[in-house]
Amino acid sequence: MQRSVSLTDSMPMAPGTNGRNISGQESTVFVKRPPYTQVAFDDLNLREDVPDGRSLGQKLRSKCDCSAKCVFKQITSFLPIVKVLRYYNFKENLLIDILSGITIGILHIPQALAFGLLTSVKVENGLYTSVWPVILYVFFGTSAHVSMGTSAVICIVTASVVDRQAETFKEMNMHLMTGGGGNGTSNSTIEVWEDIPEFMDFKENVAINIALSAGLIMILMGCFRLGFVTAYLSESFFSAFTSGAAVHIATSQIPALLGIKTPRFGGVFKIIYTYEAIFGKITEMQPTTPIIAVISIAILFLVKECINERFKDKLFIPIPVELLVVILATVLSFAIGFDEEAVPDHDKKFHVAVVGQLTSSLPMPIFPNLSGIQDYIVDSFVIAILIFANTIAMAKICAKKHNYEIDDSQELIAYGMCNFLSAFMLCFPSAVAPPRSMVASSMNTKTTFTGVFVTILMLLVILVISALFKPLPKAALAAIIVVALKGLFVQMLDCRKFWRVNKFDFIIWFFTIFSVVFLDIDLGLGIGVVVSLVTVVFQTQFSRGYRLAVTSNEGIMVETSKYKNTREIPGVKIFRFQSNLYFANAEIFRNTLYNRTINPRKYLKTLKKQQKYDEKVGIDRNGETKQEIPSIKLDSNGKDIRMKKESVVSTISNTSADNPAYVSNENLVPHEHGNGKYNGTPSHNFLTISNYPVPSRRYSVASSISMMTELEVDSIDGGEAVSEEWLERAKRIHHIIIDCSTMNYLDISGASVLSHIYAEYQHVNITVFLAGCSADIRNTMQHAGVFDKIPKDNFFIDVEDAISIAKNMSVQTVPIDLADFSDDEAAENSYVTRM
Repeated sequence: MQRSVSLTDSMPMAPGTNGRNISGQESTVFVKRPPYTQVAFDDLNLREDVPDGRSLGQKLRSKCDCSAKCVFKQITSFLPIVKVLRYYNFKENLLIDILSGITIGILHIPQALAFGLLTSVKVENGLYTSVWPVILYVFFGTSAHVSMGTSAVICIVTASVVDRQAETFKEMNMHLMTGGGGNGTSNSTIEVWEDIPEFMDFKENVAINIALSAGLIMILMGCFRLGFVTAYLSESFFSAFTSGAAVHIATSQIPALLGIKTPRFGGVFKIIYTYEAIFGKITEMQPTTPIIAVISIAILFLVKECINERFKDKLFIPIPVELLVVILATVLSFAIGFDEEAVPDHDKKFHVAVVGQLTSSLPMPIFPNLSGIQDYIVDSFVIAILIFANTIAMAKICAKKHNYEIDDSQELIAYGMCNFLSAFMLCFPSAVAPPRSMVASSMNTKTTFTGVFVTILMLLVILVISALFKPLPKAALAAIIVVALKGLFVQMLDCRKFWRVNKFDFIIWFFTIFSVVFLDIDLGLGIGVVVSLVTVVFQTQFSRGYRLAVTSNEGIMVETSKYKNTREIPGVKIFRFQSNLYFANAEIFRNTLYNRTINPRKYLKTLKKQQKYDEKVGIDRNGETKQEIPSIKLDSNGKDIRMKKESVVSTISNTSADNPAYVSNENLVPHEHGNGKYNGTPSHNFLTISNYPVPSRRYSVASSISMMTELEVDSIDGGEAVSEEWLERAKRIHHIIIDCSTMNYLDISGASVLSHIYAEYQHVNITVFLAGCSADIRNTMQHAGVFDKIPKDNFFIDVEDAISIAKNMSVQTVPIDLADFSDDEAAENSYVTRM
């Protein structure tokens, strides 16, 4: 056997070059080899010395190796900081890490103050969350550019859980209202609840419980390497979820921007209730607060868009405009006297809400009160998934840009440690903040050691400077939050891309953002996940199957309905199904195959009707004698060859040099069984088509289609009428080739449907070949018993091999068995017959 391949200059073709490449040289692809069945190819080329996988004991022993190299590798895999310090280049990295740490720390300050309020807890909790997760990531993280700390999306999701639990606390502790100064009005009630230490401590405890449980969940997922679960959440889902969360974030800041006080709602339709409360209080708005908000937003937009964005290539670091707004607002508030907390409401001049007194010390570690944690453990799991998905995505972007690798499992453990351990230090859930990480990336931060300098700066802010933020207007912090959402609002325009690319992506996007905005964040997230999974199932219901043919000039296999100048192999139909084959689409696969090629049930039914008609017209008018109808003998093109002298069974007797060999593991002296199958003694020799026992293509003795004119109008059973042309085409088909190269997965239902499809076609003397089956699919077929029903010689390496055999098969006039399918053939679902 010889296989020759000629590839003359394989440069890509440009359109309209007529087979010539850019350089003008002729480019040709020519492959000549014998056709192979899968069995024959495996016998010749399959490796027999493939080493078996290591046993569990061997894997454990390799992990327990006590060599110095192995110990260092295990330690550095869990504590990457050890490797960072071991190879740290102080001369090249220290200065850049210090500058990056100071810059990122400056960005942390306003976000810590703003996102503490956004999370619906104390402001100082935001400061703590910008310290402990940062230093913990230095020890456990592997990305130099991930900036752990407060994150807008995670904060608003946490706030939704905190507010929901706070409503339960209010209902169970109404006695705390007594003596609190409340007069029964909603406005005084809001002030009293936020001024009650027990209420704020309860909300703080819920937030740190979420961080504790979410961190523990991520640690366990990292140990069991379950980071792949985020692959089930599509881009359209995350786009819709984060944009919907942005709507809630912006809505929660409107009261602070307008200087009014409204209750915080939780549960379904809370955004509607919030806007109802806002419009109900709009008349109480004082002009000072909106003026502060408008000025702050204007400064933020002008610097961000007109300076930082426009001159980002020329600036070493972006201007920290958020910190400048905080400093400017604090100074003006102190100078003008906005801080009127000690002044009664009727004597207040400006009515500007300020941050108030902040703690100037670090809290001692505490163990959270775990009572009631079971009520929001599911929310904690969702938040854990969101933290990992958002943070690892940012880490991979930075890793790709700076050409280094990150360990997904170790990153998952690192995020878990950042949340689990920081919960004991009064921190709420932390995650990456893309703006801070992009600054770290633009400054070319060298190592995770930069987090040490971020922590030092934040500690100085808490211990020394935090008292100075007392007169800071909350409207300035709200402006910082709203401006930071610009990218998430612009992201809503992605819906146009999703609509153009894939309608299923748009469906996921629409249902997710609608449910997040109008129902609630946690409900919307659950609905989005469910819709994402349902669309996966639905996509299998819309899997495409089509017939293949070759182009007339190039001989390339293409879809017949999409390309012109194509021709099909006479008597052969080639079918491709663009999906895996399993229980959800097995019946769709069968129906599509029958519609695109030939339906054996319809074919058998038509032949039985023709037989009845032939028997009817074979009786004379007196009903005494019966005419004998001669059978029609057809060649491979369906032509009448009764006048030919040569035998109906024609074989190909080309030499092996001219004709590709049909490689089989069957014997050299093949014989045909009564059922048309062939078998013999295994051998690796090649058989030419002339020696190979080709399956017979047989036709009914009642094949006179010229008298079937009444079938066009079926008045017997009201069934579908069949034309003479359809029957003519059906009788010419002798092979169906199923291209399995696009199938990556097969279950027992898919294997069963393939076996029964083969049996149904075999019943009407049509042979089924399968081409391009992967090793995994063939292994599934082996265990499912497919090879007991479909001969292994009907499996080919690719479609071309199957075509080369099928197109040369001969035709015989052997009667079709017109009996109905047997019980075994009809009973595809065996469990039904056992009930």
